[in-house]
Amino acid sequence: MLTQLVDGLGGAIGSRFLPTHNQLLFVEFSGKISVLDLIRPLVATVSQGTTVIQGTWTFDCETGALGAGAAGDVWWEQETATQRRMTPVAGAKIVNLGHVSWSSVTAATLQTLAYGTTPINGDNDASNDLTDGDVFAVLTNAGNYAKVQVLHYDYNMTVRWATYRVGPRYRVLGTGYHQPEDIAATASETTAYVTERSGDLVRVALGAANRASATVIASGLTAPHQIWLDEANGHAYVVEFAASGRLLRVALAGGALTAMATGLDHAVGLVVTSDRQTAYVSEQSAAGGRIVKITLATGARTIVATGLIDPFFLAWGDSAESRLFVTERGAARRLTAIDLTHTPAGVSHVSSGLPANPSSSAIVGPGKILISCDAEIDELAIPGLVVTASGPLFMGIGKVPFDRIVGGLANTSVDPTYPYQFHNLPFGGTLPILVNHQRAFDDGARFYRVIADATPRFDGYTDYRWNAALGRYEARTQGALSVGGTSGLYPVHAPSELFLWLSPALGLQLNTVGLSNATHSIRIDFFDGAGAAMFSSAAVVVRVNNQHCVATIGLPTIGGVAADPTCGTLRYTAPASGNVRMPFTASHPAGFATYSFTLIKGVNALTPPSQGGEVAAAPDHVDASIATLLGPCAAPPGVAGFAEHIYVAAKMINGEARQSQYDASAAIAFVLAPI
Repeated sequence: MLTQLVDGLGGAIGSRFLPTHNQLLFVEFSGKISVLDLIRPLVATVSQGTTVIQGTWTFDCETGALGAGAAGDVWWEQETATQRRMTPVAGAKIVNLGHVSWSSVTAATLQTLAYGTTPINGDNDASNDLTDGDVFAVLTNAGNYAKVQVLHYDYNMTVRWATYRVGPRYRVLGTGYHQPEDIAATASETTAYVTERSGDLVRVALGAANRASATVIASGLTAPHQIWLDEANGHAYVVEFAASGRLLRVALAGGALTAMATGLDHAVGLVVTSDRQTAYVSEQSAAGGRIVKITLATGARTIVATGLIDPFFLAWGDSAESRLFVTERGAARRLTAIDLTHTPAGVSHVSSGLPANPSSSAIVGPGKILISCDAEIDELAIPGLVVTASGPLFMGIGKVPFDRIVGGLANTSVDPTYPYQFHNLPFGGTLPILVNHQRAFDDGARFYRVIADATPRFDGYTDYRWNAALGRYEARTQGALSVGGTSGLYPVHAPSELFLWLSPALGLQLNTVGLSNATHSIRIDFFDGAGAAMFSSAAVVVRVNNQHCVATIGLPTIGGVAADPTCGTLRYTAPASGNVRMPFTASHPAGFATYSFTLIKGVNALTPPSQGGEVAAAPDHVDASIATLLGPCAAPPGVAGFAEHIYVAAKMINGEARQSQYDASAAIAFVLAPI
């Protein structure tokens, strides 16, 4: 299904989807950089309040007025004493949301709903959908968005409402460009690179996007068309539309040009694989439109697909880079998929009968593609077409996969070759929560929120992100955002920027110190670009413990007489007989610790009585005979010096390392000497 989103454009050509802003950024051949807001900005609250919609009356969402007949947006229709329904009228549309939070339904949320003309059942019986607290939404006949909540159901129904006016979908950001062909945005979505048919590659800040404010990166190119931006490595790749065109790599700093391939026949479209080893190029060859594969290291070319009609720009059709989308112009006017898993590649026509001059495609969600077609931009709905990434949404904690957390405890010891060996260990400290950004993005999510038990987390995270311009990693801190009235959100990283981050799966650094020392359920909720809830990960039960270990050592004794605490001497009666008792404590409130007790004489540890193990099995003292302790030192004068040391090591991990801040230790020294 094809839906026109905007028309009257001046030659829409190259485009890129900006997921954080939920916008399509595109150029118009007439000289503009423009955006299409998929979620239009709120301009004003038209009206709001509380009223009583009387039975058989209509309600106007803009004015709050009640009336009879067809005036208004909804009609509280009374067919009989029992049969009732809320019916949209005069071109308005309606959808019931059920018992949802009033505040969570925002102007952005209202724009994402599927409205229709089917009335909402309000029968005065058990089937009634308009019960107290129910919320329904209205797309008014004036083109505004309203939310209405039932406060008290009756023949005369008490409701509250709020109606919003949103801004235009289409906006021009900048003008003055010389026949722009394509545009590519940086991962921050603040800067863009534009190719101009006149031969320039320019960079411009999207906040001040007129051509007069742009910086020329490279000039003298021959009709450069599609751009592939390699921000991580400081390059842009472009192709030239010429009888003997080039695939060029352009240094973003300085503009140096490197020809990666030459002799291309009117090249138009370009994508590069994420490993930067291979490029795919569309050519409008005199022998027929085709897709060629180019090995970047050598410039070697292989024809992948032929028989295309005026193929234009390319786009990856899935995160696995196994499928390409290409727009075909001329008489074809279609979107075509190229399956790269076959040799030769499989060619299938996804949609035909597109408006004139389809130029570029941009995937904005599962089964949803935007097509830039000269004078208009259309949304193409093809459910089930886009291949998505797989794997769990909540991947794990640190180095512990989610399915190696059993009963709340980390257990990777079932895989003895795995380098991070944890055996039934609890979690403590700050936990790196790992998110499957790629799958979430492919599934249409643009934000996520981490929930511990029933509470959103606002901890944030810090990671290194590659700065291509500076040629180094920079520490970036991501705090919680509020989008569409939903707080505690963090952006899902697009697949194209995942490996700019040193830790691509990091999603939150959850500080557990404020949680009770018990089991907790952690899950990840995902949201669209407007902040509307979409889906959730499976919950993972995690045993948290942040309790400190205990370690003490008492004075050693002989026959109940303790060593002198000032001088450390422990006197015995010669000849040596009897035992030295050495008391100590090694414990943890929940038993999550091991201990080691060491007795050193001179420079040598004595085993026994040195020992260790689980704190649950730790004794409260050790005994050793005086004669054994003295050993060769028993000869007159029969004096020997000792050091006792107890160390209690916490077992808690943060998923990557043991939390040694909860360890405890103690030491004492004494000298055995005769009375």
